Amino acid sequence: MDFMRLLKSVEELLYELVTWILFYPLTLWRCIRRPLQMMTYAGTELSDSDAERYDDALSPPIFLLLTLFIAHLVGLQFGVQSTVVLPDVFADERNLLFFRAIAFSLFPLLLALRDVRRRGARLTRKTLQPVFYSQCYAAAPFILTINLALIVGQHGNPAAILAGIAILVLGLAWYVRTEAAWLMQDGGMAAGRAHLTAALTIALGFLALFAVLLVTGVAIARQTGVL
Repeated sequence: MDFMRLLKSVEELLYELVTWILFYPLTLWRCIRRPLQMMTYAGTELSDSDAERYDDALSPPIFLLLTLFIAHLVGLQFGVQSTVVLPDVFADERNLLFFRAIAFSLFPLLLALRDVRRRGARLTRKTLQPVFYSQCYAAAPFILTINLALIVGQHGNPAAILAGIAILVLGLAWYVRTEAAWLMQDGGMAAGRAHLTAALTIALGFLALFAVLLVTGVAIARQTGVL
């Protein structure tokens, strides 16, 4: 009986992993083409039963994690290397990927916190989850452009650096526009205020990301005896 339950679990896991191959590009395309619709979809699906939840797309956290995983693999394939010596805990690629997932999740987290605060809701797991899930759909394409910009710009020649900067600017413009449109649709903000709020919150996300990298860098320096 235990063996049959194990086989059933393996069967379900295999089917779920295989469907990711199909639903990841579909989810990515929908997020790029209709980001506001997908952000609304992310929140409303949480009210469905577990069996029907995100039946025609990847769940937002899994989608974000897979995006980071794919970007990580592509970066390794094209020789994108860390410029610092990583501590032992990050020598394992799985630990490094987990660290990147936490670091880049700061963008959807901060934007979700802003949304909860704007609505005047009490900050709880229940009030934060729908907006965090919505923001995961918006953040994933932007994170892809960051990694693509790094891959292109790593060659060091002026043309590659300019191309990397252009990709990053385009991705950032898309992200700001998407978040501003979300504020106008969901929060009723005027266009100017919505774009300014989105830009400032995303800038805060970059500051938080740099702070995490700085703290990690200090920890690395102490471990290696530099400090």
